Amino acid sequence: MDLRIVLPTYNEKDNLKILIPHIFEVFKKNELNGDILIIDDNSQDGTAELAKEMSKEYSIKIIQRRGKFGLGSAYVTGFRESLKDGKDIIFEMDADLSHDPEYIPEFIKKLKDGFDLVIGRRKSVVGWGTYRKVISWGGNFTGRILAGIKIKDLTTGYRAYRREVLKTINLDSIKSSGYAFQLEILARTLSKGFKVGSVPIVFNDRENGKSKLSKKDIIEFFIIALKIRMGLINV
Repeated sequence: MDLRIVLPTYNEKDNLKILIPHIFEVFKKNELNGDILIIDDNSQDGTAELAKEMSKEYSIKIIQRRGKFGLGSAYVTGFRESLKDGKDIIFEMDADLSHDPEYIPEFIKKLKDGFDLVIGRRKSVVGWGTYRKVISWGGNFTGRILAGIKIKDLTTGYRAYRREVLKTINLDSIKSSGYAFQLEILARTLSKGFKVGSVPIVFNDRENGKSKLSKKDIIEFFIIALKIRMGLINV
């Protein structure tokens, strides 16, 4: 079993210094064969340069893009590359230390139990203010009611896919470039009959850097949810 962690980055240098060693400690402790693919969107803080330096010690692959093209676009790029590289399990994970690598073995166990996609369901959140809590609640409510997806935490970005899921989904047809990607790819996964499970996690808000969530992302999320309900996205 060969697994990969896909990490989209934009100005995450300080966080990668902590996250990358932690991921490989988890790999070693649990005898997992895995690597990391970093999709960097033209970071200005030296993120890509740090990743290249760390790749001398750790199994890291880096794709540098010439602009800030969005989270969804980064994941599609990372998924395509991971399928091409023959990976069996492909993870989504934020690079801002909000997703604890210690949960990785629990995701894998859930996949072995017969699930095709496992999401990190946030049982608690540390460090969020009222605004972020309202946005998160609103996104999940919108997805469940408007898009008709009956999963409690459908905006979470900590996920593990079997390669069969990403091979079956037409990645080229994904419309969303930002955070709405999480909703859209989940809808496409369910529409293909794949089984979705969850692992309860504690979500820790970032300590270094700024949140990438914008008003444009929020608007796109509502539009994608509406399009899913209206059948305008051929999932």
